[in-house]
Amino acid sequence: MRRAEVDGIPAVLAPVTGPAHAGLVFRVGTADEPLARRGITRLVEHLVTDGLGGSGRTSWTTGPEHTYFHVQGSPAEITEFLTGVCDALRDPPLDRLAEVRDLVQGAQPERDPLPMWRHGARGFGVVSYPEWALAGLTAEHVRDWIARYFTRDNAALWVAGEEVTEGLRLDLPTGERQPPPSAATTLPVTPAWFAGGVGWDTVVARGPGAAVFANVLERHVRRDLRDLTTETRTEYVPRSDGTARILTVAETLPDEPEAALGGLVDVLAAMRAGRIDPDEVAAVVKLTCEGLRESESRGARLPGQAFNLLAGREVQTLEEALTEVRAVTAVDVARVATEAYDAGLLMTPAGSSAEWAGYTAAPAMSETVPPGRVHRGRRDRALSLISGDEGVGVTGRGVVAAVRWDSCAALLAWPDGGRHLIGTDAVTVRVEPTLYRGADRVVREVDARIPERLRIEMPARDRDRIPQPEPAPRDGAGRLYTIVVVCGVLALFFLGGALWILGQLLLGPGTGNRQAEDLLALAGSVIFGALLGRHGWTAARELGSRRG
Repeated sequence: MRRAEVDGIPAVLAPVTGPAHAGLVFRVGTADEPLARRGITRLVEHLVTDGLGGSGRTSWTTGPEHTYFHVQGSPAEITEFLTGVCDALRDPPLDRLAEVRDLVQGAQPERDPLPMWRHGARGFGVVSYPEWALAGLTAEHVRDWIARYFTRDNAALWVAGEEVTEGLRLDLPTGERQPPPSAATTLPVTPAWFAGGVGWDTVVARGPGAAVFANVLERHVRRDLRDLTTETRTEYVPRSDGTARILTVAETLPDEPEAALGGLVDVLAAMRAGRIDPDEVAAVVKLTCEGLRESESRGARLPGQAFNLLAGREVQTLEEALTEVRAVTAVDVARVATEAYDAGLLMTPAGSSAEWAGYTAAPAMSETVPPGRVHRGRRDRALSLISGDEGVGVTGRGVVAAVRWDSCAALLAWPDGGRHLIGTDAVTVRVEPTLYRGADRVVREVDARIPERLRIEMPARDRDRIPQPEPAPRDGAGRLYTIVVVCGVLALFFLGGALWILGQLLLGPGTGNRQAEDLLALAGSVIFGALLGRHGWTAARELGSRRG
């Protein structure tokens, strides 16, 4: 394996035993996309390859941090494809933007819920969201994205062959090398859990020990959950910032999600406790070394080395990689197991938790709502929409959700006035004029405060998709009805007593002391009767507003 350079782009080359292939990679992926531009990298990827001819086997992929274009074939086919990609990036075929956008919208990628719970609605977390922004992406958006990320200084090349193919031209504009995307977490405490299925992920320091741990974990999960699942999958994904994500998910049998969760929790706990079989580690190390040799012969290690070039890392020879892997011991794997467990995020089946296993619930709501003007819910005054100088929030019925104006990741805007603000912490505040009194004013405030670059115009909703107010729960209405009745009866009692005392004063004889006592009793009865009558009247009005 050796280094080279093509038109100012760093390259890594190595001879292979199989077919020649090459790839051009850029340091841009889904983790670089703001939520309000979610899908733009994939749109560019398809736009520049749409219409490219050639008979070679081609593919293109957008990952969390990298987008690459790969071709396998003859030197002429490699040259034709990669040169064509660069030509299209320099002069994108924007006349086909609408056509390609429809194609991309029709093939939405599968979403992984775990990143959102760990990273929020930014960075690595945006992959958990739909590509809402695609419909509104313009030619200007595409040009700006290409100019920032698809440049000569943000690219690397790999070639599985002895030499760079003759005539290969990578005519790209200059730019800047882009740093790794932020891997900030929104989890205040780990290990944590949330409900959504059966799975687990963690973030650890990347390295051969972490890679071996992921392979050992995969073996344990497959073995211990084989009677409870239809499929399990474990991945080790190194990142440019020196960390790695380890993910394991399980497709459970219909009646076994809770049992599968218990099995996964037991596997993780056992490995954290150091129950690592040295013989199994040795077997995984041996298989990993064999896989590295096989990958080297086919040129499958080259993409990773090109990624390393973009991250500022040195190209690693096969022998260096083998030496590192051979040095991994059961003690190293146990150390990674502890690190992985402590940073873990567990996904549990709907309706279940993992607090019994020592996990902390990942926050699904805000702690507080910024102060501001309160708009009560229609038919349900227990619901409140609050809008102020710091942000907007919703409270009531067990919900506390807030998005500050300066931490909004995206605003979804519907023609009917509905506005959903998504915070960088993934909390969503739904401003629906149909649900709150005077909420039109809040809609105007939201539109004025949220920058246009964060706004996503949503298609019109069918009438049955627009939220409508629901009557307050019957138990609340029942309590109000009881208050009305009790206050009314007591008010009548006190006021009746007042009338009797008044009659005694007017008709009956008495001493001066007795008359003074009657006057005090009269005053007290009138005051208490009036207060109870007012309280009952207020409760009656509240009951009437809920039923209306």
